[in-house]
Amino acid sequence: MKKLTKAAAAAMAAAMALSLAACGGDGASSGTEGANASGETAGKKLVVWTLSNDLKQFAEHYTEVTGNEVEVVVYDSADYVSKVTPSLGAQSSDVDVFVGEPQMMPNFYEAGFCADLSELKDEADEKLVSYVVEAGTDSDGVLRALSYQGTPGSVIYRRDIAQAVWGTDDPEEIGKKFESFEAIENTAAELKAAGYSIFGDTGALRWFSISDHAWVEDGKVIVDDARDQYFDTAVNIYQNDEVANAPEWSAPWYNSMAGALPVLGADADVWGTDADALQEMIDSGSATTEVFSYVMPSWGALIVRDNAGDNKGKFGLCSGPCSFFGGGTFLAVNEFSENKEAAMDFIKFVTLNEETSQWWLEASEGDVVSMKSVLEANKDYENPSFGNQKTYAFYMDELEKIDYSKITGYDDACKDAFGAAIVSVQKGEATKEDAMKTFYETVKNTYPELEVPAE
Repeated sequence: MKKLTKAAAAAMAAAMALSLAACGGDGASSGTEGANASGETAGKKLVVWTLSNDLKQFAEHYTEVTGNEVEVVVYDSADYVSKVTPSLGAQSSDVDVFVGEPQMMPNFYEAGFCADLSELKDEADEKLVSYVVEAGTDSDGVLRALSYQGTPGSVIYRRDIAQAVWGTDDPEEIGKKFESFEAIENTAAELKAAGYSIFGDTGALRWFSISDHAWVEDGKVIVDDARDQYFDTAVNIYQNDEVANAPEWSAPWYNSMAGALPVLGADADVWGTDADALQEMIDSGSATTEVFSYVMPSWGALIVRDNAGDNKGKFGLCSGPCSFFGGGTFLAVNEFSENKEAAMDFIKFVTLNEETSQWWLEASEGDVVSMKSVLEANKDYENPSFGNQKTYAFYMDELEKIDYSKITGYDDACKDAFGAAIVSVQKGEATKEDAMKTFYETVKNTYPELEVPAE
């Protein structure tokens, strides 16, 4: 990944804060025997800063196994970057281990916050899925962070609806319904004719903005045929009323996982509508629809599962037009820590210990781990929440397809601006030509060093 200019890095930090606010998880001796046998890390209290509660569970487990104490400070995701960056920028030693999501890490690497983890590189290459190691490596090829998670994506679909519309719920067959943007448009039309909505809203398609080209190559912003098709498909299925107008994280979106939704107009106040109001609309005779699918990383499948109600067990996983990943917690040692050896031991325990990985797979009740041997050991597990599908085997295949070389530090800004352009055309506020001009202008204003097409 190429380094960003200071201006680009600052813009990226702001974009990361917005992204986080919008979001809303060889052996057994690695990281344990060393701590206990040598005693060199014993008695040194570690401080970990994180943006999720996962690390609290890991810390408790680490203390149980090693006897070493860990203090975990969890920051709200919306505040994380603004809390961590000034402290590390001042070379504070108050924290020993800190975390970040993949889109945050290049900025942290360039700022010099992350200690060199090169001594773990060979072990990480051997044990972990490749994109996780790549995401933890800086632009000079130095390993700076590792993750216990893999976060491959999928289409999460309703098996019962698939049976009703097409007479099959087989993941390979349903995958054909999503194998291209043309296929997605046909699928959306077929579902609408049967009374269903393909997605909550067209934001689901943003995960498929990956193509054969990175968003930025050789300093140029790339909108190729695949991204152009993504644009048109998002506009078409919106204007054809083939989505439920239930955007991610809204009450209608969550409710759609468990059952029917009232048909919502494009101008409905979805953010001011709660579950009770939705039920009142249905009870009063509103026309209804049901959402067929959700496009999310593996942690999103757990959200669907946990909100499915009586639909739990009725979902399946299939591939879309491209493989993708999203999110994930990467651990780094603070370059300015006075407790680096213990911090390194903790990271090894969390990310490179096979027993820990198996423990987390079970304790999290479904998180996809980054350790290949543990995924392999669980590949035949039939997940009752997803129609007894072998979900770990499915995710193993998706992980192998991820091409991290297509990821750049500019991606979030490009995706956000492209999504805004799509929305402006969907709502009739701009022509596609004008929307694309605005897209290029927005990206150029954010990253002046980038080249965009001339008017």
